[in-house]
Amino acid sequence: MAAMDFFEHQAVAKRNTRLLVILFGLAVISLLALTALLVAAVTGGMHASQQTPGQAESFTLQWDIVIAAMGMTLSAISLAVLYKWSQLRGGGRIVAEALGGVRLSPDSRDPLERKILNVTEEMAIAANMPVPPVYLLKNEAGINAFAAGYSPRDAVIGITRGCAENLTRDQLQGVVAHEIAHILNGDMRMNIRIMAILNGILFISHAGYLLLRTGMFSRRNDKNPLPFIGIGLLIIGAIGILFGNLIKAAVSRQREYLADASAVQFTRNPDGIGGALEQIGALQKSGAGSRVESKNADEAAHLFFGQAVNKMMSVFATHPPLSKRIKRVRPSWDGTFRANSAQQLKKELQSEQAETSKSKDDAKQDKRKKAVLNTILTGAVLGAGESGGRVAGSAIPVSAALRDEVRQQQGAEAIIFAIALSADAAVREKQMALIREQHGDEMATRTLNDYAQVQDLPLEERLPLVELSIPALKTFAEQDARAILATLHDVLAADEQITLYDWCLGQIVRRYVLAQFAPNKRVPLVQTRFVSDAEYSLSVLAHYGHPNSKQDSDAAFHAGARHFQKKLAPFSHTKFSFGDLADVLDRINEWTPQNKERMVNAWLTCAEYDGEITVVERKLLTALSACIGEPIPESSLERSK
Repeated sequence: MAAMDFFEHQAVAKRNTRLLVILFGLAVISLLALTALLVAAVTGGMHASQQTPGQAESFTLQWDIVIAAMGMTLSAISLAVLYKWSQLRGGGRIVAEALGGVRLSPDSRDPLERKILNVTEEMAIAANMPVPPVYLLKNEAGINAFAAGYSPRDAVIGITRGCAENLTRDQLQGVVAHEIAHILNGDMRMNIRIMAILNGILFISHAGYLLLRTGMFSRRNDKNPLPFIGIGLLIIGAIGILFGNLIKAAVSRQREYLADASAVQFTRNPDGIGGALEQIGALQKSGAGSRVESKNADEAAHLFFGQAVNKMMSVFATHPPLSKRIKRVRPSWDGTFRANSAQQLKKELQSEQAETSKSKDDAKQDKRKKAVLNTILTGAVLGAGESGGRVAGSAIPVSAALRDEVRQQQGAEAIIFAIALSADAAVREKQMALIREQHGDEMATRTLNDYAQVQDLPLEERLPLVELSIPALKTFAEQDARAILATLHDVLAADEQITLYDWCLGQIVRRYVLAQFAPNKRVPLVQTRFVSDAEYSLSVLAHYGHPNSKQDSDAAFHAGARHFQKKLAPFSHTKFSFGDLADVLDRINEWTPQNKERMVNAWLTCAEYDGEITVVERKLLTALSACIGEPIPESSLERSK
């Protein structure tokens, strides 16, 4: 199967967004015109006139009234859209909480919750992205899930109780892979835009209902135009909602096919997502299926894995028919919906509980660790092998003790501090004094204990710990999170010099932890600095990849520049500023998916110019890609092996 091109799918999502804006724009213009004509007709802005006896009557518009009505309607719709946008500004967690989701603690010992968390960890690591927070919709018996947010940095994944209880582990992997595909394909931002725009259109109906109620209780009902305007707005609003839902459904159905295909590519197991869809069909016999009971389910229906709200007509369905989706991933399916046996599900849950409570055999752990590490470092998912159809990243490449530590709130904090500690005893003592002063003796002791376990890990093996720590770090309140990040900065700067390793660690943690507090931050000068930002980022990568040879550094730069398909010139700095690089990445993060694809592939071409990707280059590639929320494609060197 050909590799899924996430950048191509992001571009499709971007084009769909433009189409969405155009179609909704036309819908809004039509609503404005109808509303203006309604107001003009009721208030005297439109009247019939007859020039001569016997001549047909013609209608004359008073354009001042029509324009005023259009202006008021446009202002009302815009305010409603902005209001909803401001409500959703908090990103994925706001959407999850509105749907009744409860955030799962990363260190939960509940077998069902552990099953969800483990699968999410595995799939996120396989996708080369930090683990997103997980929300459980405990009151939902249907099989469903969703991803919400503006970018991978503030994304969350929601899982219904029915999804966790009725699916096998492989099937749940398929569902989570589908949602991670939505994250990487750039669908989430468009989903939030749809919710905001539909709220603006819905406001017309709300306004009509309010005017109708007000007019009905008026003492001058015989001359009061409000009831007539109210009825008219209710009708116009209903028409707007009708076409808005048609547009939403049409765009959503195509994106579901893309995410299904991506899930198969992630897991190399079509029976995973195919089986999950089959379970929805089996559960429909009891009435649950994929239905979501939340009062906010309708406005968020396009976010879900399955059809969350039943529709009378297929044109309004936000998802393709189950049979078509299953046939696309499992062409040999016979059309029968077979439910999983209760015994099989119970056995899997007991196995998950047993795995949580005991450590793995060291030899087996080392073997699986190597497979996962290869997946993380190449950004590609390996084919199914001994794991029986699971992705290669189905184990965490750390000891059981560290794995448990990083899932706890205080443990994740200690792990991040421990990874930042210097190998030099004098510098480390200074760093420990900072931690003790700002976070107390208990945290300092915990950090030292964790340092004893991570100090001998190779740099590239520390990345999974950072990725796994993100969910626990995101459970801190903003003030506490910023205090931790401030301490991390002080610890990294304790030796009065920021190394490449220090910068990479600080950037990955800071960007992902703070994203939930400011997920939709605006960045200036994106287009103005387009060429210079590409030049600067490539120059940094070329310099650190070939620090001892300017000739090789320039050659690596030009190899990447050719792939970027732009005439670029390397920066001549002998010492680059990490502060400037952070600003550059902020602007690159706002580029279009197509330009991000070119940039990431240019970085990769630059790194593999000399036939190998060193640990330093791989580390920098990981940080650069994480900072702009993109996966690292599989390199040509890995494909040739």
